[in-house]
Amino acid sequence: MKTHSGHIVFNKKVQFKDLAPICKDLIVKFINETKQVSEDPDFLDIIVDANLIDLKNNRKPEGFNRMGNMRMIFPIRDREGVEFYIYRSSSSTDITRVTESISRLLQKKGLKHDVCWDKMHSENTK
Repeated sequence: MKTHSGHIVFNKKVQFKDLAPICKDLIVKFINETKQVSEDPDFLDIIVDANLIDLKNNRKPEGFNRMGNMRMIFPIRDREGVEFYIYRSSSSTDITRVTESISRLLQKKGLKHDVCWDKMHSENTK
């Protein structure tokens, strides 16, 4: 299935701080799945640490919003709840694969969530 975005929407009981214990696993999974591994040995630690500080303080983290083929973004929303999305500017089957892979990781870690497709794209056209 070709999509522009894959959305992970957590159960209303999940808070940002609940993602802190799996922060590194989540980011490593995303970076590896999207083949955005850096040659800089400190790159991963910098990304993880920046996100971890926010998560431990129960704040919205940056995610992975760098130049590259895909991004993992925690949107700014007025509504309650924790969510993030995997985005690529053009439709791709990679979005589906990466989102499903991350969803499996979250399931293994016991974080209840739903997966939606192209939710961001449809909201922008209304």
